[in-house]
Amino acid sequence: MWSLGQVFALQSLLMCSVYVIYFQSNVVTHLEPQQALMEHAPANRLVIFIVDGLSAKLFFENRCNNVQELRKIFEHQGQVGIIRTLGPTNCRSAKVALFSGFYARSLSAFDYWKWNDVIIDTLFKRATLSYAWGSEKFLEQLPVFNKVNAPYEIILSAALDSYKLDKWVFDAVNTFLESESTQLQNVSGQVLLLHLPGLLEADGRQMYRQNFNYTQRGIWRTYNNFEQTFPDQRTSYLLISDHGMTDMGLFGGNSKEEIETPFLLWGAGVSNTNSSSGRTFVANKEGKRLPLSILDQTQLAPLMSTLLGLSPPVNNRGQMPSALLNVSNRYESHAVFTNALQLVELAKHRLLPHERGVLASWMPRHWMDSKQLDKFVYSGNLLWQQKRHLTLKEYSSNIMPVLLQCIEYYENYYRRVLLLAATFSFLGWQHLLRCQQASSVQTSSRQLLLAKTLVHLIILLMIIFLLLQRVPWIICGFLLLPGCICRWALNAHERSAKISSCVPLLMSLCCITGFVDRRLMALCYLGFAFYQNRAVFLQRSLESFVWMMLVCALASLSLLPSSLGYHHRGSFIVSIILTFVQPIAFLGVNRPYRRNLLCNGLVMLLASIHVWFSARPRLLHLIARAYLCYVFYPRPLGHHSIEFAIYNLSTLYTLLCTSHEALILQLLTLELQLALQLKIKRANCITSNRTLALYILIYSFYSVFVIGNVADVDKFRMLMSFSEFGWYSGLMNVLIIALKLCVPLLLLICVICTKCETAWPNRRDIFYELATMCNGIAIVCLFRVRDSFYEIGVRIYPFILVQLLPFVLQLMMNLANLLVGDIKRQSLEIPKWNVHKY
Repeated sequence: MWSLGQVFALQSLLMCSVYVIYFQSNVVTHLEPQQALMEHAPANRLVIFIVDGLSAKLFFENRCNNVQELRKIFEHQGQVGIIRTLGPTNCRSAKVALFSGFYARSLSAFDYWKWNDVIIDTLFKRATLSYAWGSEKFLEQLPVFNKVNAPYEIILSAALDSYKLDKWVFDAVNTFLESESTQLQNVSGQVLLLHLPGLLEADGRQMYRQNFNYTQRGIWRTYNNFEQTFPDQRTSYLLISDHGMTDMGLFGGNSKEEIETPFLLWGAGVSNTNSSSGRTFVANKEGKRLPLSILDQTQLAPLMSTLLGLSPPVNNRGQMPSALLNVSNRYESHAVFTNALQLVELAKHRLLPHERGVLASWMPRHWMDSKQLDKFVYSGNLLWQQKRHLTLKEYSSNIMPVLLQCIEYYENYYRRVLLLAATFSFLGWQHLLRCQQASSVQTSSRQLLLAKTLVHLIILLMIIFLLLQRVPWIICGFLLLPGCICRWALNAHERSAKISSCVPLLMSLCCITGFVDRRLMALCYLGFAFYQNRAVFLQRSLESFVWMMLVCALASLSLLPSSLGYHHRGSFIVSIILTFVQPIAFLGVNRPYRRNLLCNGLVMLLASIHVWFSARPRLLHLIARAYLCYVFYPRPLGHHSIEFAIYNLSTLYTLLCTSHEALILQLLTLELQLALQLKIKRANCITSNRTLALYILIYSFYSVFVIGNVADVDKFRMLMSFSEFGWYSGLMNVLIIALKLCVPLLLLICVICTKCETAWPNRRDIFYELATMCNGIAIVCLFRVRDSFYEIGVRIYPFILVQLLPFVLQLMMNLANLLVGDIKRQSLEIPKWNVHKY
């Protein structure tokens, strides 16, 4: 039988296969940049205003009445439009898209690592000089030569007046212009970035609008200051936002307000067209209509590079928009051709590894091969020499979408075959786990020998093919992994007397419905609870009626809106009161409980007062961390250890809540205790490891989905951040979320281990049953994973959760034994009434 370490190692390897399939980095290294544009650039400097959190809705609503100062600009010059990006709008992915011209892979976009200047080519790396002012969190990831971060005292004062952050940026830029303008008059290739984070810090819709009103007036004054400082008319200006915000002040999602942001481009090199036959918008109260451009976020990188006469970043996937610039046909055609040449180099780099194999001519491929790429370069150079600039511009614009398709095709070339290999790996691992649960008896047959021979032959042929085709080593490893796992599974099958049934595995697949819809998971929970205690329907006792009402009430709670990630002060205080009162109602105030009741009562009283008088309960989480030490502090285990454990864990969970989640967990715990107690009274104790594993799995899943969805976990993290808990530490964020999700599991397992005598002695067999069921769910989750910024949270997280769940539950079982000890079955005493039995 495999050890837990071996099982964990193979599970981790299978999780890595998903990373190789969907989330390998799309950054290409060792690419040479294209030559700079030949003609004189239209602008010496580019001033970028990044208004963090500005949505297109706020900019254009009420006929642009919210941007009265900026309207003085775009009514007479420049171009206005909307930038569409992918969701969720994470800051890291937005900065990569804006200044490098491509969308980073999803897993790379969800961290806060600093940019590697050697790997990621950006607009700032090409610029002669670059300056940036703004918040430290935003600027620390930008490879800018000169950064000026907002002081800490300004950040603190922004809690009451968020506009002070933007005011500091404007003042710092004005001071800079007064002192350094003389040295910068004749320097070309300058990038000056003003990050304005005030809108993100605004508390409430009123403060948000007041802040934006100040910000747009500050941009107008700063623009005039730049024009006075640099009167050479060679300054371009760009107003953008990395993401928008909803009316509730939320960002990071996929709503229209969050993924659509405005842009305003004006100054040197920008066309001033005031009429258009395409999209338009109403610019003022008189109903004047101006042209409206729609751009992708990646298109700004080549556009900004063209204004400064620079070549686009080497990993750029953006196509330079046309009709926005006021330059000569020669200059614009050369800029578009340079953009296309950069994409050609990127396509060649993706194509080369697939053409060097011996069997390349027999493999599937895109029609745009190396010969076609060379033909395009030759034709483009010929058109340039013939000075057919308009034809070259049109030719390059038409070929760039094809080049992007070619790049994407070869980036995902091995995805389908890797997905198939991962599926066979999971199926083989699934069979191996089922064989681990069977008794060991040496058996052999001709069919088994034939299967082993076939597996060895397939592995040999795969090795020959991979060597001839010169496939990358990491892909070779995961393509050969199914053969190795199938070989181990056949060896385990040879030593197994009888393989376990597939029925529990099929039942566990019902848990996958929770990731689709909470209400479907509620139906699965309702069916499982009634089926396991179906004999209760023949009884007429108070406990049976109470249990059935609890099951129905818990199932109906999934019809309510999610409580995870939403703050409701009244529900939270009611949950605190009920958590304190519950043990008194059921168990009284006996002497063993008095000290514990006094301690928990003081903690909950302090928490209630703090929540009632504070909109942001900053100290509540400090109380929770201190109380966590009290819960797991070693103490002698007595007869009432299970009651102590349930009460303390319920109190701890309440301190981590934001609404009525604690009340739901207490009802679920009470229902599980009653269900197991009813089985004990009928002398129908659970002895099957498979049934215990199903109980643990179903109740663990429902303890999460009854309060919310997987997507609500990020909202809970944001809510903790607004309470100034875990905002500046990724580790603290992970720990608080893990504690929030694991405390209910620990509480439920404490109940199961206490009511079922066989749970703790057979914990190893239960682990293998859980691993088998969770891997069945993982196979389904594997096909739901997609490389999408919006879907990453609801696609990859379920896969990782079900892979780690068996090990987490095994850890919870050990913690439960630590809390309740080796206590025999203890019943939950509810008030006794004389009920006539028919």
